Amino acid sequence: MSGGEEDTGGDKTVSFAPEEEKSAKVLQQKLSMLQKEHELQCVSNSLSFPKPVTRLVFWTRPKQRQRWGDVDSHCHINWGDLFFDLFYVASALNLSYVLFYSPSAEGVLYFTGLFGPILLEWFQRTFFDARFVWGDDPFHRMFEIVHLCALSSAAVHIRPVSTMTDPTQIEMFDYSLAVTGLALLNMYRSIEVMLTVDGEDAAKRGEKRRLIDFFVQLSFYLAAAVKSGITYYGSKSADENDFGNRGLESLTNACSRILNLAPERDLAAEVAVEKDHIPIILCLCGWSSTVVFYLFRCYFFEKKFGWHKKYNVPMNIEFLIHRYGELVMLLLGESVLSILIVSSINTVEYHVTFYAAIVSIVLLQYSHYKYQPHSPREHACRRSLRGSVTHYAIMIVYCHALVAVGTAYKMFLSTYEVEASLKNNDLRHLVTTLMSRNLAGAADKTKFTTFEHKAATANLFCISMAIVWLCLEFMWISHVGRAKYWAFVKTKQGIFCDVLRTIGVCFMGTISYYTVEPEWVTLIGLLGICFEIVTTVITRYFWDKQFGDFEDDDDGHWPNVTEPDSVPNEHVDEHDDQA
Repeated sequence: MSGGEEDTGGDKTVSFAPEEEKSAKVLQQKLSMLQKEHELQCVSNSLSFPKPVTRLVFWTRPKQRQRWGDVDSHCHINWGDLFFDLFYVASALNLSYVLFYSPSAEGVLYFTGLFGPILLEWFQRTFFDARFVWGDDPFHRMFEIVHLCALSSAAVHIRPVSTMTDPTQIEMFDYSLAVTGLALLNMYRSIEVMLTVDGEDAAKRGEKRRLIDFFVQLSFYLAAAVKSGITYYGSKSADENDFGNRGLESLTNACSRILNLAPERDLAAEVAVEKDHIPIILCLCGWSSTVVFYLFRCYFFEKKFGWHKKYNVPMNIEFLIHRYGELVMLLLGESVLSILIVSSINTVEYHVTFYAAIVSIVLLQYSHYKYQPHSPREHACRRSLRGSVTHYAIMIVYCHALVAVGTAYKMFLSTYEVEASLKNNDLRHLVTTLMSRNLAGAADKTKFTTFEHKAATANLFCISMAIVWLCLEFMWISHVGRAKYWAFVKTKQGIFCDVLRTIGVCFMGTISYYTVEPEWVTLIGLLGICFEIVTTVITRYFWDKQFGDFEDDDDGHWPNVTEPDSVPNEHVDEHDDQA
């Protein structure tokens, strides 16, 4: 019989030492926290397997996840969130063709104007999920279906610049209508929280402010829809025969120019179509103005007047870290698709470019997770309000740059396909390719010569890769804080590391000045990424030497491993050891 038991003549009672009673209380608190986490996981606002229903409930109130000062509950990412991300893989792939056929300032304008609204939708959805949960009821399931339909409508109408600027095409009008619908759905979600949320008053006040942001977006998107609609339906009165002749002439001119069968001056006269840039400018203003106003408010007013707790409820940082990681992963997945879905050419240059691109993408994902903390307590969103909004703004730029990098790799590989077709004068292959792209809505007659197109592709690659590197650096600063960063920079080791970073970024951004050949640009870019990783390792070594470990993480882990901070590490108490 152990020392904790006493025989009272038949009935046995168990008593514990004070230390054992304390351990039992701690264990009970842990079980209570896990039970609370389970209840939160059972109600999710994503499309996942529903729990058994004991009674029919058509609608349930949204619930606040946690309060200020609470420990983050461990939130697993469910299948519905991953299914939601699939729509962004397709969106990123369609967006890549915007830059693919227009690697110019005009292409960048349409790329940011089309990507911004749906990317901001991802962040708004994720921030909502990190604050609130919905019940597993029919009403909110139908709401999710409508939301995904609006998102898919926006994604499917992303087309190259020539299509989006053509007033005789309906794509710009349909896209504007889709993002207008997304803004309306976000407004409803805020109104529902304002009126019915099961949580603090700060949740209602915060959603009231977000409702104003959604209204600003709605105003710009609706104006873009009205402008593009008036332009499109006003152009439908044009002669249908002339429109058909214009399309036939454009196809003839494109084939003749690619095959070099006739000089430029002998081509059939093409009817110039007046471009309408106003709708895309309105879409760009719609999402960018919301981000700028949000940053301005958080930097100068929220913390100063104590509004960050009065008008906001806390987000689950662990959930946010996982969702950020999945967003980066799906955008890198678009880069992998861009590299793999191309025609294979049996040349040394093609294979050098192909494998250099693949290795570069692998190292990019390694470098990304090497910069990111794997624990919520080390993340910028937990460290400070300004660090959180800075990280949010950097992520928006970073996502644009990642898609541009994947597009540049696809353009490099496609160059070999065009050169091989020109060399072999493969008429059937070229006409088939042209017609398939036309059916996909991606036919665009590039005005670049071979050298100009290579130069434009190299410039796109160098600028986007330099932006990726800069974003990673600024994200790291947002995580560690400006005070620690400036203290590190003042040391000799910090100056040395910053000099290495500056040299690397400047070199990466100027590769196109030295060469425009795809195989050399990708090889030098790969060396630049390796240099960046070495610089990061050196910086981490000196940083840990001065401030200690950047995070309490096992250095032997591959850097994309995220450890859940909410699950206690001490699975075995002293009482269990004694037992």
